[in-house]
Amino acid sequence: MWYQLPITNAPYQEQVFDFNGVKIKLTLRYNSIGQCWVMDLSEPINQRTICEGMALAIGVPLLHRTSQPYQFWLMELSKTHLDPTTVEGLANRCQLFIEAKYETVRTAMET
Repeated sequence: MWYQLPITNAPYQEQVFDFNGVKIKLTLRYNSIGQCWVMDLSEPINQRTICEGMALAIGVPLLHRTSQPYQFWLMELSKTHLDPTTVEGLANRCQLFIEAKYETVRTAMET
């Protein structure tokens, strides 16, 4: 099951939330030089940094090749199939989702 995360167009945004019993701190930043959005991710309870400066790209399972039990998806809603390269592009055209990795495997096996 995918869960949509509340995001805005603010160039710096931070949120802490629980997902399947794991407390996650998500920071989204707009990189004006690279003209892209990046995310920093940590688990504050065990003081573990998961990633820093990971570029958000649509249609790619972010953190899929890590040992984390979850992954993120950036979905583009306007069907232009372009990554958000402006500050306004994140929440206006794209939405960020989190899901458990085992859900992806289960869905693939059912189809």
